[in-house]
Amino acid sequence: MTAAKPPRESRPASAQSGRRASRLVDIAEAAGVHVSTVSRVLNGDPAQSIRPETYERILSAARQQGYRPNAMARALKRSRAGALTFVIPLLRNPIWVKLQRGSLQRAAERGYVVMIMEEPAEEPRPPDSYRYLVEESRADGLLVATALRIPEHAAGLPAVPHVYVNRRGPHRGNDVVMDESGAVRIFLDHVTGLGHRSVAIIDGPPEVDTVHRRVAAARRMCASRGIRLTVRHAPPTEEGGWRATTSMLRQGPVPTACGVGSLNQLFGVMGALRDAGVAVPGTMSLLSFDEDECLAFLDVPVTSVSMPLAELGGAAVDALIARIEGRPAGDLMIREPMSLLLRGSVSRPGAQPAASDVEG
Repeated sequence: MTAAKPPRESRPASAQSGRRASRLVDIAEAAGVHVSTVSRVLNGDPAQSIRPETYERILSAARQQGYRPNAMARALKRSRAGALTFVIPLLRNPIWVKLQRGSLQRAAERGYVVMIMEEPAEEPRPPDSYRYLVEESRADGLLVATALRIPEHAAGLPAVPHVYVNRRGPHRGNDVVMDESGAVRIFLDHVTGLGHRSVAIIDGPPEVDTVHRRVAAARRMCASRGIRLTVRHAPPTEEGGWRATTSMLRQGPVPTACGVGSLNQLFGVMGALRDAGVAVPGTMSLLSFDEDECLAFLDVPVTSVSMPLAELGGAAVDALIARIEGRPAGDLMIREPMSLLLRGSVSRPGAQPAASDVEG
């Protein structure tokens, strides 16, 4: 007589799904390494000395096999929370989604969860305001994307594991940033190569570190190339972009090419140009320093610089875990992949371009 099977709800999850839970030995076999090497990587052993390509091969094999570390057991063993807190401003900007995705994926691979906290844009708090999360064991460390270049933020976060993401903090050694100067160079190389000699940058407040680095790079490069540069700082919102553009058009002379710091500002810039009857790209070429798929579906598809946001998020998590584990750490600049996505918003200056002239 055949024994009856246990009810479905009482059977282990692995049996219900028809898949056996992935084991370290399975990952080791798939990656072509010893099981002890897999254990060291997936458990974040601070003593590990493993080649980057091997490290990535192990993580890839673990992802493909659906391996999930026992975060609770690891946290108890190491007296840690197994959690990181990511403090982010203005979540409605789509670029933060890509950055978060990179950080969440890498944290999961390393056996951590990430808590997201939004800092009110109208009330920026000093980074030290969040140290209680570590001191009360709610999180093992902080990913901070809100540092400003103002005295109130100068104290930093001493004695708390932390990394500044897409920002430079007040003290060196904890910064994970992207190559903003490289993005500006891509913009200027493209528009000046088409003949533009008068350009504008519309960007956020100068106390935001990414804005400061973009504008400083633009001033330096334009001065060396003999290019006339107009800079307008405004809130990183649609209204901010609108007001900055309206002011620029009123005061003149009007530049023939413009780089915009954020997607939200970009929509305001385009609205102001449309209402003023300024043709894009015929009268003014337009480029966004934020990339999002929606830019390809606008009435005038907008050229952009695509930045390594997901890679930045992943690198920031690795850097923070290194600090939590007491390993040597330093500043990081994520340069790749970065590219120019050509669409329809840039042309040679002057008359309305023919279709063949758009984007060079």
